[in-house]
Amino acid sequence: MRVVAGLTFVLMTGAPACGAQVDALDAVVVFEVQSGGCHALKAVGLDDAKRLVMQGSVCMKKPFALHRLTHRGHYVIANLWTEIEVYDFTDPERPQFVRSFTLDETHSAFGGGGLVHEGDKLLVLGTTVSAELSLVGAPSEWRVRNLDVTSELRRRTESLYSGELRQKDPADMLGGEPRVVPLAGGRFEVRWETTTPRRGLVRHRQYLRAPQLGAELLIDTNDETID
Repeated sequence: MRVVAGLTFVLMTGAPACGAQVDALDAVVVFEVQSGGCHALKAVGLDDAKRLVMQGSVCMKKPFALHRLTHRGHYVIANLWTEIEVYDFTDPERPQFVRSFTLDETHSAFGGGGLVHEGDKLLVLGTTVSAELSLVGAPSEWRVRNLDVTSELRRRTESLYSGELRQKDPADMLGGEPRVVPLAGGRFEVRWETTTPRRGLVRHRQYLRAPQLGAELLIDTNDETID
């Protein structure tokens, strides 16, 4: 069964951009959608007929590009450049903004980057930000601190862009290669499909799937123009 969600169409020249950021929270998947001036996080789950259906959404506060999504329990953590925004998806039909953090830009541009969980800490390793977010207690108790800028920190940040890790990133197009990326928990996966509707146009489609049930939802489309 295939269902079509709200789509994002991006016209590009050169290397394709990333698709929608996606994160699985047990029985619910959260992904990003941009529509009508709202850069939203949407929750999707299975209904009684075992179809993938939209449950609720919330517009993010900052208009920045969404670099990564992760979660702590039912709290979804969005990394938007120098901002961290936290959303409560306890009720996926009515997700709520909880709080935000502004990160300091502490160094010149590093390559790579990502979010790394280390026990009760989340490392935010970015182009110009390197911070540690303590996840102890409720989000109101979470604290952030800058990491010391060292050559080892740079090496670690840049290592997060390895080919092996990119293969596991559901938002990475990897140049349009068709592939399937399992999501945490094993219930859902992301499938990438690339077609050429006409000369000079390459279309990248990103699907969310519940493979054991045969349910599929189109969550993002990117059109790449080739000179």
